[in-house]
Amino acid sequence: MKFFSFSTEEKTGIGVETKEGIFNFTEAFDTYQHAKGARQPVSLNFLQVLVEMGYCSANTIKKVLSDPWVRSREERLRLTEFRYNPPIERPTKIIGLGRNYRAHAKELKHEIPKEPIFFAKSPSAITSHEADIVIPHWLDERVDHEAELALIIGKKGKNIPEEEAMSYIAGYTILNDVTARAMQKEDLAHNSPWFRSKSFDTFCPVGPFLIPADEVPDPHALEISLTINGKEHQRASTSEMIFKIPEIVSYISKFMTLSPGDIISTGTPQGVSPIKHGDVIEVTITGFGTLRNRVVKEQQI
Repeated sequence: MKFFSFSTEEKTGIGVETKEGIFNFTEAFDTYQHAKGARQPVSLNFLQVLVEMGYCSANTIKKVLSDPWVRSREERLRLTEFRYNPPIERPTKIIGLGRNYRAHAKELKHEIPKEPIFFAKSPSAITSHEADIVIPHWLDERVDHEAELALIIGKKGKNIPEEEAMSYIAGYTILNDVTARAMQKEDLAHNSPWFRSKSFDTFCPVGPFLIPADEVPDPHALEISLTINGKEHQRASTSEMIFKIPEIVSYISKFMTLSPGDIISTGTPQGVSPIKHGDVIEVTITGFGTLRNRVVKEQQI
């Protein structure tokens, strides 16, 4: 079962995809609250609100969609024509992991890190499934794709112990950490941060789904792959990560408070390569679906 954010010409909301079909969860939840006589009904129009309230779980989906009153309106709740929005549109922060796969560190001629290396991407870089990755008209240097497993924080935490870290995760999604590689190398050569090379608008495609944590028995046993125009460029198992998710969450929380909706991307495997105008990039993770984006070179005005 998968959550997603959607828009139509008339409205935005939360959708769910199950074996039985695709449903408007926002309306289903409204119906459920009405049936239960909720004194203060909650409007769930955005996935981030659902995450913040602690309702991001497969159990929530089952509980709501199995309610007799909701089931009696099943056909009306089915979604057909809509567009995907990013599952989380306004995180307080996006944190990426650098060099978390040995083969990727080697292909970029970097040393294997002894502790997690993390960096920030601007939240304004987020874009959705089927949206364009736009390369600025003035940027004529190499830009790369980076297929990654990302996690969504579900509750506030600071100095989180490793043994408790998994309980702070609301769910998982796919993220393409698009990077202006030549700019990144230039900044590294001058001992400058990586931030600008990671943070162009549209350089953070996310989605299309948010998979509840209780639907992912082992996030370290997933296959991740990326194709450009149908040709495979990246394929690996998340078991190959140097630093596993509990250690990543615990380590980052030593330096900053993690908040519901924050995105942590766990690093990319080997096989990164340049992207160009007209390319169609598809990132797939086992059971997560496929994140698809077209690359467009911005027109100079």
